[in-house]
Amino acid sequence: MLTKNNLSKFISFCIAILLILVALPIHSFAATKPWDQYTQYIPNETPITKRHLRGAWISTVLNLDWPSAEARNMKNNQERIQKTKDELISILDKSVEMNMNAVFFQVSPEGDAFYPSDIVPWSRYLTGTFGKDPGFDPLAFAIEEAHKRNLEFHAWFNPYRISTNTNETTLQSLDIDKSVYKEQPEWVRTAMSRLVIDPGIPQAREWVMQRVMEVVNNYDVDGIHFDDYFYYESYMGELEDQDTFLKYNSGEFSNIGDWRRNNTYLLVKELSNEIASTKPWVKFGISPSGVWGNKKDGHPDGSNTSAGVPNYDRSFADTKKWVEEEIIDYIAPQVYFSFGNTSAPYGEVTSWWSNVIRDRNVHLYIGQALYKVNDNFDQYFLGENAVEEFTRQLKYNVVKPEIMGSIMFRFRNFSDPNKQQVVNSIKENLWSTKALVPVMPWKGGRAPNHPTEGKIEAHPNGTKLSWVDQDKNTAYYGIYRIEKGNRIDIDSDESAVKLIATVKKNDKGMQQFIDKENDNPNNVAYVVTALDRLHNESKELIISTNQSNYFYDVNNHYAWAINAIDNLHERSIVSGVGNGKFAPGNNVTRADFLIMVMKSYGIELDYHITDNFSDAGNRYYTKYLGTAKRLGLVSGVGNNLYSPETAITRQDMLVILYRVLDQLGQLPKAGNVSKPFDEYNDTGDIANYAEKAMRLFVESGMIRGDGSNLMPISTATRAETAQVLYNLFTK
Repeated sequence: MLTKNNLSKFISFCIAILLILVALPIHSFAATKPWDQYTQYIPNETPITKRHLRGAWISTVLNLDWPSAEARNMKNNQERIQKTKDELISILDKSVEMNMNAVFFQVSPEGDAFYPSDIVPWSRYLTGTFGKDPGFDPLAFAIEEAHKRNLEFHAWFNPYRISTNTNETTLQSLDIDKSVYKEQPEWVRTAMSRLVIDPGIPQAREWVMQRVMEVVNNYDVDGIHFDDYFYYESYMGELEDQDTFLKYNSGEFSNIGDWRRNNTYLLVKELSNEIASTKPWVKFGISPSGVWGNKKDGHPDGSNTSAGVPNYDRSFADTKKWVEEEIIDYIAPQVYFSFGNTSAPYGEVTSWWSNVIRDRNVHLYIGQALYKVNDNFDQYFLGENAVEEFTRQLKYNVVKPEIMGSIMFRFRNFSDPNKQQVVNSIKENLWSTKALVPVMPWKGGRAPNHPTEGKIEAHPNGTKLSWVDQDKNTAYYGIYRIEKGNRIDIDSDESAVKLIATVKKNDKGMQQFIDKENDNPNNVAYVVTALDRLHNESKELIISTNQSNYFYDVNNHYAWAINAIDNLHERSIVSGVGNGKFAPGNNVTRADFLIMVMKSYGIELDYHITDNFSDAGNRYYTKYLGTAKRLGLVSGVGNNLYSPETAITRQDMLVILYRVLDQLGQLPKAGNVSKPFDEYNDTGDIANYAEKAMRLFVESGMIRGDGSNLMPISTATRAETAQVLYNLFTK
């Protein structure tokens, strides 16, 4: 029986337990969250990356994104064309505003074309009628405008779809010239409510390749892109291809599934080879549905998912094999799921693809479901949850090393009022800095030569930069703004914070950029780099007042040597010491000065040296010393020694210069100078072997000392040496 005393003790015990529980941290009670196992890739702070593909799909089918149905239906041709163009410019401007660097533009949604084609008819989504000329070339216009904004342009094809419905009006409209429905009806199959081409027919696959290669050959596209529609348009949309299987299988495959997968493989592989042999720089990528195969469905290599439309089983596309054989340049699985999705969690699916892609010459981009925000039953895509979900996903994509970018489906969602909370969060946080497209080393290309002759000046609209670039390999420029006197590591992710613009190269020698955010050119410095179309980046050009274009430590104190150092660097006569520094105050060694002189005057190396100085060793200067000795340019310091790593004296510098110029017949002439040789105080310090050389260079105005002394036995700095050589070139 519970007595009053016992009751009092029991209550005291309960209170004590309650106090202990209250003292515990809240997360002790929190349920495990679906993303907890991935927190190492989801930091609290916003990660910064300089190299990440950021893009969006621009759907033209059903006029989903462009052009609008309003533009399509306009009766006045000129007004329709203008509105269509204006809408696309608005889309591309929004892409730049969102700091994207690529667009995936649907150029052939239904066996048709958004360009003049010899193979297929004009798309009905341009004018409302299949085969009707819209009055301009939409693809050419789109590419030109995208490239103006330094956006990669990927031409997106639906390889097999002919129409999105089978109603009588559509069938009648397809009965026109160039329509595959009319010209090759034996290839056409019905997949639920849509017309598609049978992928098992070799000639049909060839037709797909011809359509793609027509664009590759005729347009300056950066990539060719296929989406997930291979065999089926939907889960229920199976096409009847038993007869095709019997006709074309030839006994090679025992079941129709393997035969179908081989058909898609043949298309992808053959098209990949064709693109690579025609334009090696054009990328080829696929965007399949998110899941390759469920492990539970008998795929040991599959993911721990229960997806309804896996690539392998439903689309008959062995996308994993394509990655493993590296027959595509990138894969962009449509991971349209949240971390909390129970059938195909975002973390599980992307981790699976990361494992597949690792150490392959294939990039992994993730297709993301912007369209689901506030328009889906998944709680993580609703309201504030959606902001947090996209924040998690984009952080994860940046930090996970195998993931090289994100593509949003689809573009009109960026202007949907119902999704602005997520859109603004992306713009202000995860995509707040600019990013460059990641380099694909296997595609070739090379970093251009760095720009030269940088200038900075005030401009009514801000600060004007100009520079010269003669490298035909350059496609565009990166512009970085930094604090004056600071340096930047352009290979670091942190440099993205300083990247203020990318500027397309013009067809003139002089390039320009106006920084409208800064009106005082004396307050900051700029770094300009050149990039080729595959985004390989050059060394930097520094543009600032009283600042070398190439070396951060050649500025105010060494302003007198800036022109000399920059000029010799542009001629590949002098180079830095690393980390963007020249070390202008460091002494020059005897070997380094000899190399500078020999490079300055184009003296070719002797690669078959039989006699060299005893201390020449096997170093970067060995052949220079041997060549100079054979030519009589240097005699060393005695006992067959040159002492290559000793700092060179000013008199020895001039002796070497004298001998080189004497052999070349380019010795300077003596002239009228303000201070003759004999009036300097320390001429008595000059060695006998050096007097002739020093006298000539003084009386020709090439050297002046400090006004009173020539300092013949003093060592020379790197800046002083550059100035002497520069004086010779410009005399």
